Amino acid sequence: MKIITFKCLIVLKLLFIILKVCAEQQEGSSASDPEVQYIADKPGWDRAWTHAALEPLYNTSLYPDVDVFRARVRFPSALGIANQLRKYHLNSTRVKRGTAVVVVRAGTVYGITFEDFSPAFRIRLDSVVSELQRYQDGGYIKLEDTVFILNTRDVPVCTLGYCLAPLFSYIKDIRNGRPYSDDLLVPLMSYPFEKLVDYPLDKKIPQGVMASYMDEAVGTESTCRSLVHRFARADVAGDYIKILDSELLTATSKDSRDRSAAKVAHVSGIVAPPPPPDQLVRYSLVMSCDYQTANPGLASLLHTNSLVLKGRSSWYEYYYRALENGVHFVEFEPGFAEEEVKDALKPGAQAKVRAMVEAAQRFAYKYLSQRSRALFFEKAISEYNKLFGPGYMKATVADLPADRSIQMRDIMALKMYPSSWRQGLA
Repeated sequence: MKIITFKCLIVLKLLFIILKVCAEQQEGSSASDPEVQYIADKPGWDRAWTHAALEPLYNTSLYPDVDVFRARVRFPSALGIANQLRKYHLNSTRVKRGTAVVVVRAGTVYGITFEDFSPAFRIRLDSVVSELQRYQDGGYIKLEDTVFILNTRDVPVCTLGYCLAPLFSYIKDIRNGRPYSDDLLVPLMSYPFEKLVDYPLDKKIPQGVMASYMDEAVGTESTCRSLVHRFARADVAGDYIKILDSELLTATSKDSRDRSAAKVAHVSGIVAPPPPPDQLVRYSLVMSCDYQTANPGLASLLHTNSLVLKGRSSWYEYYYRALENGVHFVEFEPGFAEEEVKDALKPGAQAKVRAMVEAAQRFAYKYLSQRSRALFFEKAISEYNKLFGPGYMKATVADLPADRSIQMRDIMALKMYPSSWRQGLA
């Protein structure tokens, strides 16, 4: 009986904490706050809507990823897309359920999956297909015929020479500037952020804030999310760091979002869609901690006029290598989160803080729109095709059936014609 009573007390205490957090958020809700401004067009600021404007991202991310494969000499039998799928993806249920193939033929984009493809990853494949098609139809990009493998999972696949052919992924493992996976990074198209988000500086709450699902796994005691949660609950650090419920942020936001998709992603165990930033921007500092992979919400935080504090991590998205610590954001060691927040709030630091905030917003405004992401994808496909030699991909796509829908068995049966890349000449 005593054990049951003790358990009941614990449950009631947890319920009280959750209700308290929800009440605090609703009290400070910005859903009706007219001073939160979404800015679609910023006079004097540029968008990277040409390949020339995107060269900084190509130089830091795309070209290095492609060069890994350009420098390799492989035996002809080891280079086929079908061989890559057959030898590795079919031998791991976990990898297979997140593996898709994207085909572009005569300007039309197709997504093909295995029969047991996980529904949780469907939004990531569908968003690539639909967004590339939208910008292709709008005349903003011109996609070459191609066939490529897309990894929709939260982790890279091409570790320790795992990939014999380039594989498009959203996440890469990079430590001390050295890649530990060979995935070719491409943009995540499923969570668009197009607008800057501003809030009056003199009305910002002088705290660091992080969005988090209240029932999410925060990892071991030494992880960034776990430590920030612990600081937020502490008597002293709690005055400087606050945790907001991501689900409540989404429910009360002015920004309409697909909440059912967020629920599916959260329940399925993949990183859930990040909440809109219109409540987070009300704080002086916004904090980003990775989950078991890169936090997709970092892009939205960079759009705000709050300083971004990013927990140190080895997970990278396609644009991370173009960001600079101390220029666009402040990187912090999770165990020193409280000290970083205090330092950034000091009066003497505000000139530097404002400069970093503007640099971050300019970066996000210029490089992270959906149109810029679609252009990056177009360039990635072009560079990928070059690896196989002139005309190779066009001939490969021509082998696919034209009188019915393309299926995975058609990809597995592709003829692997010789190419200059296979012969080690590229």
